[in-house]
Parts: sequence; structure tokens; C-alpha cells
Amino acid sequence: MFLTKKRKTKLAKFFRLTRLPYLPFSLEIDPGNVCNLKCPLCPTGNGEPGAQKGFMDLKLFKRIFDQLRDSLQVINLYSWGEPLLNAELINIIKYAKARKNPIHIVTSTNLNTDNDDLLEELIGSGIDDIIVSCDGASAETYKQYRVGGSFDLVIKNLNFLAQRNKELNKKVNIIWNFLVFKHNEHEVDTAKNMAKGIGVNLKIGLMRTSLKDEILKPHQEAIRRDRQWIPDNPEYSAYNKESCGTKKIIRTCKKPWQSIAISWNGLVFPCCAVFEEKYNFGDAKTDPLSEIWNNQKFIAARQVVLNKKNPASTVCGICRNNGFMHM
Repeated sequence: MFLTKKRKTKLAKFFRLTRLPYLPFSLEIDPGNVCNLKCPLCPTGNGEPGAQKGFMDLKLFKRIFDQLRDSLQVINLYSWGEPLLNAELINIIKYAKARKNPIHIVTSTNLNTDNDDLLEELIGSGIDDIIVSCDGASAETYKQYRVGGSFDLVIKNLNFLAQRNKELNKKVNIIWNFLVFKHNEHEVDTAKNMAKGIGVNLKIGLMRTSLKDEILKPHQEAIRRDRQWIPDNPEYSAYNKESCGTKKIIRTCKKPWQSIAISWNGLVFPCCAVFEEKYNFGDAKTDPLSEIWNNQKFIAARQVVLNKKNPASTVCGICRNNGFMHM
């Protein structure tokens, strides 16, 4: 009987499996943890230590993809940097698409590039979703979080992508991701109208507090520290400012049963929320992913999610103790 990835995950957790008879369905690749902006809540933008800087090359991507392609259903090509800065990004997408179809490939970009040729290549690469981070409907609000970016350039590029998508008869899903902060919550309706006029989909995203620490420290601490960014309208917030808590109470995590995250230099993590290299579960440059997927650290991570009494021997235990990811 054919089992979907969702069904496999449910059965594996139901039977409390920590050594899995299948490989991950979802691959989260960081094309590079270098960025051209300095967003205040991002460890890359803040220049925080804990991870070497660089870009993934096509050779390493091939090594990773070829081991997982029979199980993969989705690849997310983004994490701690700006994917369009990686000169190999288009070749990486094309390689995956040429060797497995269907496979859903997504990237997320701040779209601060003055390079129409690159954008046209991206539209024609076979990519399925392009998420564009643009947190404002005016230059004044945009620059408050996307420090160093150009609102006018992003809008120009959004128009270009939408136009070429239509002219080339591609079916790329272009998504304007509008993270709502206190300083831009008044522009949500304006952004909706702008996105409609451009011909792209608008996603209203909920901001997250300090991205490096959100799984490493109690939520209350991050909410108090970053409350100046949190919108007042509860419709656009994941947090309760009065109680300094999260609206959602997360009691478990599926990621160690279904996905794997790999940094630009091949280090393997249980999910893309982990920034510092010291929390890695293995090295894809030297070890087979089938072994890493069921090594001591991954097994310990699954055990700690299944049983709250288990000590926090991996970053997954730290995340569990702090209430898991809240969205």
C-alpha cells in the first residue's frame, strides 16, 4: 500500500520510531549565509558569530540531492542568507528539476538585485515558488526593517518577474511576503492592492522575534526584548504582548521525522531554525545521509520530542524545553 509522507510521519510517531525506515521527504538547503541587507532580528544581518560564511557549490548539492532524490518531494532553497548571491543557484535548480519530476522547489529572496538577466533565468529555471520578502508598501516603512534595501528596486523587480512569467507562459507562483511589524501594520491594505496590480500573490506573514534565539531561549525573554517590533493589531501577531507569551501552544514537532536541513558547507541540522554550527548533527561532505539520518543525534532528537522526561542532549531538546517553534 502506498503511504503519503504525512501518513508515514504519523505512523512513525505513533509507533514511537526513532530509527526510521525511510529517508526525509523535505530538504532545506542554505545556498549561502551571506546577505546584502542588515535586518535587525536576523543573526546574519547582525553579523553574529557561530557559523562560517560562504556559498554552496553545485558539486556538493549534487552529492546531497543524488542521495535523497527518490524520497524527496520538496526542496526549500533558502535559509540564513540571500540565495540570489549564489552564482550556482540557477544550476542547482536546473539539476534537481532535470533529475526528478515532479519535485517542488522554493526559494525566498529580498530581491535587491539590479540584474534582469538573472531574474529571467530564475523564472525559466523550473522553480515553482519565488517568495519575495518586502515588508512595507512604501520606501519609508520598508527601510526600517530591510536595512540597506531599496523598496523601489524590489517593486521594479516584482513587476519584471510577473511580466516575464506571463510572457514566457510559465506557472511560477510569485509570492510577496509581507511580514507585519508595528511600524508597517497600517500598510497591509495598501500592499494587498499593490500586489493585485502587479499580478502577484500577497502573503501576510507574522514576524518572529530574534531568529537565532527563538528556539534557544524562553519565548517570554524574546518577546520582552523585541516588543517594539510586534504589531498592536492581534490579527497580525503571533504574540500576546500583555502576557509575553505566544498565542499558539506547540506540544510536539514533526520535523525530525520528515525533513533535514543542510548548510552551505554541508553541515546537517534537524531544521532550518538552527543557526550555530555547534548544534550540527553531521557532515554531508564526508558521511552518507542515510547514516546521518539515523545516527545517535537524530535518534536522541526524536526521543526527546517523544518523551519530555528525556534530557536535552541535542538542540531539539533545548527547543522542546522552550516550547518548540511557535509557528
